[in-house]
Amino acid sequence: MHVRCNYCNHTFNLSRDYVAEMVAREEEKGHKYHQVECINCRKMIKVPVDQMRRALPDEPVGE
Repeated sequence: MHVRCNYCNHTFNLSRDYVAEMVAREEEKGHKYHQVECINCRKMIKVPVDQMRRALPDEPVGE
């Protein structure tokens, strides 16, 4: 998932494994946002859980 910092406009990627783990954790807690630290300026960025869920690939249908 591609993320852009609101403060310094630096862009970076979040891995699929990280996104999947954080979506599960935040949904369990009932949160709507996950906070990610910018790798450039170290400020916290709020990323919507809905946006993270859309970035995940669809679950394969059982065969």
